[in-house]
Amino acid sequence: MSLSLFSALAAAVTVGGLVAVVWAARLARVVPAARRKSLALGVLLICALVLALRPAAWPAIDLAVLAGAAGAVVLIEGALQNAASVAVFLAVAGTVDFLSMSTGISRVLVERYRSGSSDLLVYLSLVIPVHGRPLPIVGVSDLFVAGSAAAALLRLGLRPAAVMGTIVAGLLAALAYGLWRGGAPALPFVAAAVCALVWRHSRVTRIGKLGT
Repeated sequence: MSLSLFSALAAAVTVGGLVAVVWAARLARVVPAARRKSLALGVLLICALVLALRPAAWPAIDLAVLAGAAGAVVLIEGALQNAASVAVFLAVAGTVDFLSMSTGISRVLVERYRSGSSDLLVYLSLVIPVHGRPLPIVGVSDLFVAGSAAAALLRLGLRPAAVMGTIVAGLLAALAYGLWRGGAPALPFVAAAVCALVWRHSRVTRIGKLGT
């Protein structure tokens, strides 16, 4: 597979994964609040069980990762009550992600996957088959955090095109940098993009209030 084809496929998987997680989380809002948390917890438990069994079929891995990320978004995004809290949430998550990729658990998982001593990273990511081997593209934690931010901002009334475009841009920037450097933490890119969006939204809102 050529680099250009792989890059396009990886980008499609990343964007499609985010859209699927956000769509599923927003769809879950039709469920009464009292049942929503139980439903999300049940989905997370099932996904954890599936991934613990380490299925060989890559579609099963991807479905479990997507469902697990969506379930986590349902549990968390409601706690983000305003745009500023979303920005803080992403800033903290981005910092943790950077440290984890530099010296923490993410670095260990990546190094063990590359050395062939562990395939755990495969079961914590959306994957695509390359030469018969599942290759991790975007982590479940990235989908969960980015999906939570997107779902919260959409609930708060920010324009869908701006929200999804901003978060997709952050993820794709991380993907491009990772392809160039051989791996990169995604959440710092997403955090920077969303903080810029939130700042612009707050500025426009403040100017609008002054104008009235």
